[in-house]
Amino acid sequence: MYPAPARHPAAPGGGGSGGAAGGLKFTVADTCERIKEEFNFIQQQYHSLKLECEKLASEKTEMQRHYVMVRHFYYEMSYGLNVEMHKQESDAEKSDQDLVVDVANEEASSPHANGEHSDPRENGTLEKLGAPGHVGGPASGTGSASVKDRPPSRSGSSSARSTPSLKSKDLGFDSHMRISASNGLSNIAGGKPAYSYHMNGEGQLQPVPFPSDALIGPGIPRHARQINTLTHGEVVCAVTISNPTKYVYTGGKGCVKVWDIGQSVGSASVKPVSQLDCLQRDNYIRSVKLLPDGRTLIVGGEASQLSIWDLASPTPRIKAELTSSAPACYALAISPDSKVCFSCCSDGNIAVWDLQNQTLVRQFQGHTDGASCIDISADGSKLWTGGLDNTVRSWDLREGRQLQQHDFTSQIFSLGYCPTGEWLAVGMENSNVEVLHATKSDKYQLHLHDSCVLSLRFASCGKWFVSTGKDNLLNAWRTPYGASIFQSKESSSVLSCDISADDKYIVTGSGDKKATVYEVIY
Repeated sequence: MYPAPARHPAAPGGGGSGGAAGGLKFTVADTCERIKEEFNFIQQQYHSLKLECEKLASEKTEMQRHYVMVRHFYYEMSYGLNVEMHKQESDAEKSDQDLVVDVANEEASSPHANGEHSDPRENGTLEKLGAPGHVGGPASGTGSASVKDRPPSRSGSSSARSTPSLKSKDLGFDSHMRISASNGLSNIAGGKPAYSYHMNGEGQLQPVPFPSDALIGPGIPRHARQINTLTHGEVVCAVTISNPTKYVYTGGKGCVKVWDIGQSVGSASVKPVSQLDCLQRDNYIRSVKLLPDGRTLIVGGEASQLSIWDLASPTPRIKAELTSSAPACYALAISPDSKVCFSCCSDGNIAVWDLQNQTLVRQFQGHTDGASCIDISADGSKLWTGGLDNTVRSWDLREGRQLQQHDFTSQIFSLGYCPTGEWLAVGMENSNVEVLHATKSDKYQLHLHDSCVLSLRFASCGKWFVSTGKDNLLNAWRTPYGASIFQSKESSSVLSCDISADDKYIVTGSGDKKATVYEVIY
């Protein structure tokens, strides 16, 4: 082969070989070798950057988990300090004899002495369960009690009250405790401080006069009684009840346990009939949802995967996993036709999953912080979500767009949409429960919790709903104005709740590693 003629004259004093030696000419092999070296160098840089990105993503996930743990620790510390401060104030008031209650005299005049429950239809009945002298016959002597009333503020977090522990399994109202209205809380007839307020369009709060039938009539419970305790063994962050009412599913750390409550009523020692290990051993489960046919369970929590369980097989098994880009799922909702699952992600997005094809089909974006709670309308046309960005948003599922945004002054921890009406109940970090009309400006603000409201659920009839909180309370409310139907005090924070489809049972999950089953009495 002859060399190709040079395009330019050779340098003076240099021949062709000298030019090559000076680096002015390269063979094809030399060029390919240089390209290969450049490619290898770029590939090494790519792998190095990829490892760095994976490291940063891992650090981000750890930071988010650390943030959740620190926030939980902060709530525990704050609540404990508030309780201790209240105890000290209460002791000081006892010594000064600011408020003295003659329990023996109250027992004689109490409706409970005749086996009746007090009538809390008046807005202001803040009576608590387990008051002195309520259980075990009439009390002797006198006792003193002090209750700090809550101001009707949307944004102010109230200090926690210390409430005596529940001793009776029959849950109703106790009229033994008199309430002082010395802190400026609005009163209604009879001098009792109000706990339910109506908010007009200008943001002004007025105590709600409850109708005479607030706590009577078909579908309105009289009280509830505890019928069983399910010892899960870990903090119970999620619960759900099968339809028909037979099984209860409790989600804790790394597993879901299945309980047959039909066979366990009254049993001294209840054992789970099955255990579903999912997510990872150290990750908490935050939401469990049954499909309407009861054959499929979807589990979400502190992991990027959702686990789909086949409950119809002889042994329950995972039949699919759905993976998102978010490190955690805080809440789940299922469409009425069982075709779509909605998951509230820690990055603020709402992931929409096609359950038939097991694919991510859409993401609703709007929340600027974690999406914490979710509910869907009975006809499946509208979705409601609450977030740590202090907003509640509604979404049109037919058009795939945001419809409304409601702004609050506190983080949203729980919500529920009334199955039969246009009311939305919202539980917040500042201890308030607010009930909003979906299309009008009507709004009610309810004050019976002492700390953040962690879960909320409507009864299927839509006439009442329950809320639970970090103050250990389970409250049952009348829709929409919030007349208090009954209240239960548990031994630890109540993190989750569910109501059976027939409205006959309530299940709660708590921080003392158990679930509690209540029978609703009508």
